[in-house]
Amino acid sequence: MQKEFIQKPQEGAADDQDILGTLKQKAPNSLVSIVVLIIAVSQFNDAIDMGSKGWDLFISNFSDRPSNDRLSKVYVRASSGVLDETFGSPVYKKQSEGETEIKYYKDGKFILSAITSNGTVDAFLVFPQPGFEANTKEHAGGESYLDNNFSGTTNPMTAMSNIARSGNYYLEEAEGGRYEMLYSSVGGYSEYLSPLSNIQLQKLAKFNDQLMMEEDTTQSITALRAQIKPNFYGYSTVDIAELEPAILTRLEYELLTK
Repeated sequence: MQKEFIQKPQEGAADDQDILGTLKQKAPNSLVSIVVLIIAVSQFNDAIDMGSKGWDLFISNFSDRPSNDRLSKVYVRASSGVLDETFGSPVYKKQSEGETEIKYYKDGKFILSAITSNGTVDAFLVFPQPGFEANTKEHAGGESYLDNNFSGTTNPMTAMSNIARSGNYYLEEAEGGRYEMLYSSVGGYSEYLSPLSNIQLQKLAKFNDQLMMEEDTTQSITALRAQIKPNFYGYSTVDIAELEPAILTRLEYELLTK
């Protein structure tokens, strides 16, 4: 006796064809056309939605825009709550004295240290990760601040430095900036990513020695600023000396990025 094999229709597309076939038999052509159009639009919207999600993922992974957008929400004299709202909980608390706190926040493109007191942002510093092009157009150094030596972008009002095993750095407060009437532009170099070269370290040491001895630093700071590019920047309402604990060190960077 010959066996009969029955092939089951595929679900999904076959079901749609059955529905359309039934409609063609029992409904006017105009109604069938409307149903077909609705199905097509639904599939198109699904494709658009998938494409939009894919584009958002691409932008977040390969563009600096989302990180710069988050940075734009933070400004000096803002409520300190904006930091947690924008970046989540701090990844590191460095110091707390009375109402003053120094907290670190981590983004995929940078690390931000903030000095807060009485629920207000008093200052913050941005330490870019390699490859991140931070938006510094409101800074005294302008859009190319992190691409040039200090001498090519800003004029220092005050400056300080440090030579120590914990980390060498240079920090200055600069003239100008979009909101110079409200707060100061600051920036500097820290060895959180790479150490200074021998020549740069010699220039820093000479400036540091003269600064400590309260000697004239005009020539030494000019020579130093011509040799070093800033690798962090920020904005502040506090004295430059109060920013020192907020400068990211190499060991802290390793801890926060491991």
